[in-house]
Amino acid sequence: MILHYLTLAIRNLLKYRTQNIISIIGLAVGLFSFCVCLYCSRFIQSTNHCFDNYKRIVLVSLYDSEQNHYFSGTPAPLCEDMHGWAKGVEALSFVTYPRQMPFDIEVRPGKTLPYELKRMETDSLYARIFTPRIVAGSWQTASHTPNALVMSRSTAVRIFGSEAEAIGKTCVMTRRLPTSPSTTPRDGGITYTVQAVMDDTPLNNSLHFMETMDMLVLNDSEGLLQSNRRHEMTGGNTFALLAPDADIRQLEEQFMQRDYRWRLYDRDYEAQVFPIGRFPYEHRQLSVTSWITGTMGLLILLVGLLNFFHFLIGSYFNRTKEFSVMKVNGCSGGQLFTLLFVQSLLVVLAASLLMLWGIEVTDGRLDYSVEFMSMTFSKSLLMRHAVQYIGLLVLLCAGICLVATLRIRRISVQDGLGGGRRRRQSHRGRNFMLGVQFFLCWLFVALSAALYLQSEKTSGTLLHTLSMQEKASILSIPLDYSCLNNAEKQSLVGRFKSLAAVKDALLADVSYLGGSSGNLMMTEKGNDNSWIEVEVMRVPANFFSFMNIPLEQGRAPKTEADIVADRTWQQRMEKDILGMPLYDSQRDYSVCGICAPFQTDTYSKSIGYVFLPYNPSDYIGHCYLKCHSGQVQEVQARVEQLLREALPESVPVRVGTLLDDIHDRQPLEYTMKNIVLFFAVVSILITLLGVYSSITLDTERRQKEVAIRKVNGAGVPQIMLLFARLYIVLLAVSALLAFPLVGFALQQWKRMYIVFFDCGFFYWASVFVLVAAVTALTVIFRILRTARQNPAEVIKRE
Repeated sequence: MILHYLTLAIRNLLKYRTQNIISIIGLAVGLFSFCVCLYCSRFIQSTNHCFDNYKRIVLVSLYDSEQNHYFSGTPAPLCEDMHGWAKGVEALSFVTYPRQMPFDIEVRPGKTLPYELKRMETDSLYARIFTPRIVAGSWQTASHTPNALVMSRSTAVRIFGSEAEAIGKTCVMTRRLPTSPSTTPRDGGITYTVQAVMDDTPLNNSLHFMETMDMLVLNDSEGLLQSNRRHEMTGGNTFALLAPDADIRQLEEQFMQRDYRWRLYDRDYEAQVFPIGRFPYEHRQLSVTSWITGTMGLLILLVGLLNFFHFLIGSYFNRTKEFSVMKVNGCSGGQLFTLLFVQSLLVVLAASLLMLWGIEVTDGRLDYSVEFMSMTFSKSLLMRHAVQYIGLLVLLCAGICLVATLRIRRISVQDGLGGGRRRRQSHRGRNFMLGVQFFLCWLFVALSAALYLQSEKTSGTLLHTLSMQEKASILSIPLDYSCLNNAEKQSLVGRFKSLAAVKDALLADVSYLGGSSGNLMMTEKGNDNSWIEVEVMRVPANFFSFMNIPLEQGRAPKTEADIVADRTWQQRMEKDILGMPLYDSQRDYSVCGICAPFQTDTYSKSIGYVFLPYNPSDYIGHCYLKCHSGQVQEVQARVEQLLREALPESVPVRVGTLLDDIHDRQPLEYTMKNIVLFFAVVSILITLLGVYSSITLDTERRQKEVAIRKVNGAGVPQIMLLFARLYIVLLAVSALLAFPLVGFALQQWKRMYIVFFDCGFFYWASVFVLVAAVTALTVIFRILRTARQNPAEVIKRE
């Protein structure tokens, strides 16, 4: 009997071969996208579950009741103070924020290489709370050794080849920390020793969320825990491990009974506790991110499911005559259900295999890393999630087949054989699902267009005195390598300038989009209290010509005492600032000119810039090269080669364009743009495939009606309108429902920026025309095939 059901199912699938291939591909793509999005959502929801004691770990925070504001981090002494009175607490540990630092590492005897590694300082009780798994060396040894390192497994293997080889190796920090004693030189020179290697901590943790961590530092002579200034600064968080029989409310009551407050920056702050990962700011951001990724995955899966089910249900009800004959011959409801379920199961199986193949093919290609954030996808875990979703889909198919069976069984034999009113009404559900597909399609397409337009807006706004073409023809080369001294950097820059395709070079101490040289100037010499807030940028003499920044008032700098301010700062000062004296700790300056605004951020309003003279002989941190048109890639390849020759093998080479820097500066638009664009394309394709399947079923079901209309004189336009009327209504109604929702989302999104694209009539009209045009082409293509058929042949077949 099962073989009979399989034969009938395969025969029916082959009858509608094209439509079933469409359903399989659409369902597979929807499932794949859903798996990836839900992986991210579940990744966020399981934050801190990697810690064995995560249910008992709490975060201690400081709260300003007057301003209703939580302070970032806690001072290290607060952790020490709580040791004396906190009851029901097994351990307290202070953990600093992650910090990237340069090290010279002895990879093997006689060979030392420079590395940039991310480190966190902590104390010995970290192991009691977060239970890291030590795979080499000893935590006890590390906790009793000055300047001890506990390195992550991946970092140890990358640098030394194995975990065991890392033990005992020395790492010399080549830059001093802000908390270092005054006796520590600027170039560091402090030696640390690897005493243990631990398993990598999963990225979904609150200590360094979505950041890879290379090492923990214990008993750090340069760190915050031993600094003389630790009472007046934060820089980390305090964590407590509650006893198994204790409750967070008991710790809260202790704070209330003691009216516990901590004085910092001449203010008293209340101490509050939260379960780890539940700090208000952190929890809100993670919840929103999880909700967005989960919703996007659910929507794209819904598009695929609707496409699959509306064709499946339509094909079921198009076979009403066949099922009525089977009913007359004694077919039971259970047999009919099995017949339908086997057919749907074959499609789900094919789509599932295609989706699992997609996971296999994309293994490692889904991983991404941007500044301060990285994400890796475990193939095994993604496969396990996929199998769970496939099981749920099979159950959903069983439910759909059961409902379809009950509906078909309710149709009388006379109506089923004659294709009466019920048969025509059976397509209402299918058309409703198609309308939902259009609704979701509008959402993805409109948001994708908005992200594209906003990314173009921000690209044009940042460093707006340069055209997009000029930004793409300027190479941006970081030179903040601690392994190179300034003389070596100057020699390297000289080799860059000698390249034939280089028109001009601009040197800087920092990247113009990555920060500034300072943010304060004094209006009175020697009076530190006369400071005024302004972004300070040190620039060479050719800065204004290189960046195409025009002077609007005054003159260009001629001496080392001349500085230029931008118009934004002048407007903020609300007075004429030409000739105004300004001071820093080194020399006296006078404003000699006013230039056009210097825009390096679109998220917050600029406070204005002043441009001070820059001497490259002091320090070179960045280099910009302006290339001749069409020769950027050639220069980039040559610069990368020169850098690889000058840098040790362990130092990665980074060379991009100024436009790449802008993209990195605006990660939201450029990262989300590609993701939403992918979903928009998938949504359009699946929806169009659903439209094609739907119009195919409609035209095949109504071939006789079309033939009779043609015999009675109906032309192609009348026949096209007969079928297209439904899709015109679906497009219009779904757009009327979707556009207000997108408009509300855009208004909320707009609050994040100081500049935003014009989301007026032409934006909405363009989105509507795009989707309507591709839908019309799909519908017209299929209707024309039916309209051009010979009526006599159609009636003869009927």
